[in-house]
Amino acid sequence: MSKEFAFEAYEELNKSLMLKDFYQSDRLEKIIVKNYILSFYTIWETYAKKKVYDTYIDYDYLLHTEDFIKKYLKKSFGKQYLSNMFLKDLKDTKVKKDILCQSNNLTWSEFEELLLMIDFDKNSLTEFIDESQDLASLVETLKNLGLMPVQDTIGSSTSDSVKGYLSLVVNIRNTISHTYKMEIDEKLNTKQMILLIHLFKCLIGVIEQYFDSEISKKYLDANIAEQVMPVLSVVKGCNSSGTQEAILEVELTDEKINLSNEKLIIQSSSNKGYCDITGIRIGDVKLRKLPLRRTCTISVRPTIKIRKSGQYHLCIGVQKESEGVNIIQYVLGETNS
Repeated sequence: MSKEFAFEAYEELNKSLMLKDFYQSDRLEKIIVKNYILSFYTIWETYAKKKVYDTYIDYDYLLHTEDFIKKYLKKSFGKQYLSNMFLKDLKDTKVKKDILCQSNNLTWSEFEELLLMIDFDKNSLTEFIDESQDLASLVETLKNLGLMPVQDTIGSSTSDSVKGYLSLVVNIRNTISHTYKMEIDEKLNTKQMILLIHLFKCLIGVIEQYFDSEISKKYLDANIAEQVMPVLSVVKGCNSSGTQEAILEVELTDEKINLSNEKLIIQSSSNKGYCDITGIRIGDVKLRKLPLRRTCTISVRPTIKIRKSGQYHLCIGVQKESEGVNIIQYVLGETNS
């Protein structure tokens, strides 16, 4: 389930709450609330697991490390049905979603375990959440409406509250799934349910940013970016804030490369970072894409300091590329008759 599909599913769930206003009855309200909780959790679990698995598939050239193989094998043989799945065909031991993303209830701690499987920094996600003003505002509104998060840990940060609201959903979902009942004190009103949808849509948006950041860091650290264009000169330098612009003189000589919409890597002999192209010119003429074999200037917003006296080159940014590697490299031996 992609971010877009998860958003669409949450919006459909939001619309279903309007049935409470058209057909008012206690019995119908209980059914709607139960359906809301079960669907709400399912959307979250489906999105989160697919995000982890798709990220591995798209970037296995970065994530398929020796450490990953060890963790995957350990998980594969942690439960009998997973080991049966793994051993079913030793000629095809490519990573399987049901093994990589196995969990019972996808609580926040279980989600963090999935992040650790692909060697993502879980603390970085906490920082992303705590920096989100939108999440902080939604948490405050939910609390003002009387819906308090489950406090798994002692803390008052936005991330603590977000994790607590997921725990709340998981707890109510388990109550419904295992006993098919809902206690009065677990009942949610329409405003609270609508705000929970907005909270998790916002959370998914933050998770998307976090995944992009983690992959970008791994790609940069891997030092495998292909150099595609030298910087002929620095017309204007800038600092490393990511908000200031530098102006570079360049010339594209490879007709197979279109860098107009790419997030590029800009690199010197001692430093490297990312940059976005914000403008292309030849003299005073603005261009939509880089011209071939003509010197032009590009405006970029880099994440490193650009010095006028420095020497730089530009490289292709992160690319999705799946190698489809097996966990076990199976070799079919030949026998001589």
